[in-house]
Amino acid sequence: MRLEGYRFEAIVVVLVAIAALSTVDLAGPQDKTRYELARRIVLYHTLTIEPSLFDRATFGGRSFSDKAPGMSFLAIPVFEGERLAGVARAPADWQPEGDLSLWLVRILTSGVLFLVAAILVGRVAESLVPGTGAITAATFGTATLAAPLAPTFFEHDAAAAFAFAAFVLARRAGDRAQRAALAGLCAGVAVLFQYATFLVGLVLAVYLARRSLRSLGWFVLGAVPSALALGAYDTAAFGSPFHLSYRYVANRFAERQHQGFFGIGVPSPSGLGDMLAGNKGLLVTSPVTVAAAVGLALLWRRGRRTEAVVAGVVTLLFVALDAGYFLPYGGHSPGPRFLAPALPFLLLGLPAALDRFRVPTLLLVGASVLLTTADAVTWGMRPPDVTSWLPHRDEISKTVWTWIGLNRYLGVAVVLAAAFAAIALGVLSLRRRDAVVAHA
Repeated sequence: MRLEGYRFEAIVVVLVAIAALSTVDLAGPQDKTRYELARRIVLYHTLTIEPSLFDRATFGGRSFSDKAPGMSFLAIPVFEGERLAGVARAPADWQPEGDLSLWLVRILTSGVLFLVAAILVGRVAESLVPGTGAITAATFGTATLAAPLAPTFFEHDAAAAFAFAAFVLARRAGDRAQRAALAGLCAGVAVLFQYATFLVGLVLAVYLARRSLRSLGWFVLGAVPSALALGAYDTAAFGSPFHLSYRYVANRFAERQHQGFFGIGVPSPSGLGDMLAGNKGLLVTSPVTVAAAVGLALLWRRGRRTEAVVAGVVTLLFVALDAGYFLPYGGHSPGPRFLAPALPFLLLGLPAALDRFRVPTLLLVGASVLLTTADAVTWGMRPPDVTSWLPHRDEISKTVWTWIGLNRYLGVAVVLAAAFAAIALGVLSLRRRDAVVAHA
């Protein structure tokens, strides 16, 4: 089963990059702890970080990052490159409102992998319903929570890229050991970024086991290097390969983090309500996800049961995880960020929804672009409890276009224009597919 490109693919990806990666958010606690770990590995060959940082774990009288280590590991060559170029800075030296050095680190880590995820989503969509690759990639990249997370140092888009790549490889594995092993490798790497993506690995393991125990064996073998890497890190930092960083959180959330399974309990109605319909809930900023969920049911009815079941189960698992966590948004963020690794899977329902309910689905896409863009360019500047939709000028983030002379409003206009241009190309691709079908 080949995954080929689709019409306008390169242009769509460039437009998605302009739309999603232009925002320059303020530095937050999660930036500092991840960056400091990468920086101190390079400069001092140590895993310890400054004890004054908010996001930290403590063990043996020393301070470590309380995050999964994947983003910090990925940032090491980026930091080394900036250091050699003379532009790397310690967090204490970052510009208070949008630092170029930090923005580059974010883009070359989370941003790059976000684009990889967008490309894969588009290609799988094209294989499901020809003509829908462009619009699905554009929607994922401009109208879902993946977009405002892309130019940050949060780990979720990176985890999503590797988890979805694992699915793509498993879907195409057949009896080929190499692809099954690569799927396992990607699934394992995803866990280095976000521990919860272990759930994706379990779903894919069941999927492969139903097809071939040989494929399952290669999948598990492929995951071993990542398991060993995480075990080595945890042993060096926390004394045991089975002690994750969340076990030693040492900030004001420590007590709640230690309840349940690292802060995750039974999904609650209030947690589900916040995740779906809170001020930055999934359905508030990305109503197109309703169409995608309906589309997964349509995929099942069309006989694409493997894709529908895997995507549906992964989505439900992450919904339950986020609704059960004591902070559904994970603190100050653009939304229920722990759900983000499931978004590529959920978007697999969009092609069927577009094919069956074209106009209402496109209306939801357009609304989601506006709402997601508004979230992307304001969340970092506004207090987390703000519910009004009209921000003040000082609540609009800087964009890269500000550095070349455009004011903030014009910068947002560029972001929005790129987003709608990507969607427009997707619609044009749909219309061309309709014309081909009509003349067949």
